[in-house]
Amino acid sequence: MDIEDMKSQISKTKPFISAVVFSGGEPTLQRDALIELAGFARSGSLAVGLETNGFGADVVMEMLDKGLLDKVFLDVKAPLDEPEQYAIVTGLNVDAGSKAAENTARTLDKCIRAGIELEVRTTIFRGLVGAKDIRKISQYLDECDCGNLTYAVQQGLSDNTLDMKDIEKFSRQEVLDMATAIKPVNLKDIRIRTIENGEERIV
Repeated sequence: MDIEDMKSQISKTKPFISAVVFSGGEPTLQRDALIELAGFARSGSLAVGLETNGFGADVVMEMLDKGLLDKVFLDVKAPLDEPEQYAIVTGLNVDAGSKAAENTARTLDKCIRAGIELEVRTTIFRGLVGAKDIRKISQYLDECDCGNLTYAVQQGLSDNTLDMKDIEKFSRQEVLDMATAIKPVNLKDIRIRTIENGEERIV
């Protein structure tokens, strides 16, 4: 589907929707198309959301500077101050993992400064991302002092990942325990998402 086809689809569905959310893959890898389509949606008075891993920080910053975003859903895959862990979780080498963590932190900071709605989410997998990581990430976010920030802890489904099929997923109770162990000062909205109970707000 080319850009004009996508514009046509947005126009056809406009009477029934209030927003367009770009997801992926990673949408920021298609900078020109993303910015053009976001501008088109915006010109039709539709809100625009973006799901991103934060690696394409410059693209997110450009969209924010142009007023093209209302909400960002940002995947923070591991503690942002632990580049080696970020590399492991993302499957990158240490240098690339460090750059990914740096860009994700830049994206987070820019979204907070822009004052838009922001959801940060971390997907947990046994033996890879767990309670210690959630505690560190939540502390980092809490220090950001952002009233528009939601933090969601998501149950990773290892059945959907070829190299993790033999790893038992965290139970809903384990996910809940991790989230309730967060002791926020500034975070006002903490949620969990599990296959058992869907989305639940904890704070």
